[in-house]
Amino acid sequence: MRKPCLIIALCALTLAGCAGKMDAQRGLSEEWRLRSLEENFLNFKETQREQEERVRDQQRKLMDRLRVLEENMAQLQQQLGQAPLKPAAPLASAPTTASSHAALSPAAQALAEVAAENGAPAPAAAAFVAPVKQPSLYDKGMNLVRSEKDPVEGRKTLQQFLDEDPQSGLVPNAIYWIGESYYQEKNYAQAILTFKNVTRRFPKHHKAAASLLKIGMSYVMLGEKDNATLYLRALLKEFPKSEPAPAARKKLAELGG
Repeated sequence: MRKPCLIIALCALTLAGCAGKMDAQRGLSEEWRLRSLEENFLNFKETQREQEERVRDQQRKLMDRLRVLEENMAQLQQQLGQAPLKPAAPLASAPTTASSHAALSPAAQALAEVAAENGAPAPAAAAFVAPVKQPSLYDKGMNLVRSEKDPVEGRKTLQQFLDEDPQSGLVPNAIYWIGESYYQEKNYAQAILTFKNVTRRFPKHHKAAASLLKIGMSYVMLGEKDNATLYLRALLKEFPKSEPAPAARKKLAELGG
């Protein structure tokens, strides 16, 4: 009588243990699924936020351009209203040739052409010539790094440029020059990470070739010959006719690769 009772008790304990394991596994599975859903949702919201910011930035730039064009049109209409609609001899102080138009902004060129078609004197060049601007954050930062005067300040300036205008077409260049600032400081590990950011985000940009070269050179400076050879070969494969290609071939020959 005792044996059947023991067998039943063991079976009950076994079943209870199996049920406990199944519950634990089910709990872990549900927790993993919940965490995965939360991460996906956060990624979705972050992507949506970035897209909204990009759209707002594009709208802002478009509105700025439209406002400038409207101001120029208002000036042109005012001048056309005061001038007789008949051909006027070109003025030495305000030539209407293509070469003079080249000095104007695209919007101003269009306005000058409209004036010419209507037989009115071309608007004074001074009214449309873009004002002399201070060097942009990009130019200032790049020059500081390129001249090796102050790579730290140059890096800060370039990062400020990226923060203020992350959608600019100069973003790959700015990241590249940040990498150059680290390279100048002999911080080769950080330089590699920065240059890889260029090749990852902008694989077809011309700065990707220069970045591959600098990645290889950084690995050379770190004494990692295999990694250096790998990236220099990648440069020659992806950009065989690029400007950095000859330097890559030379360095590969020196490395015996």
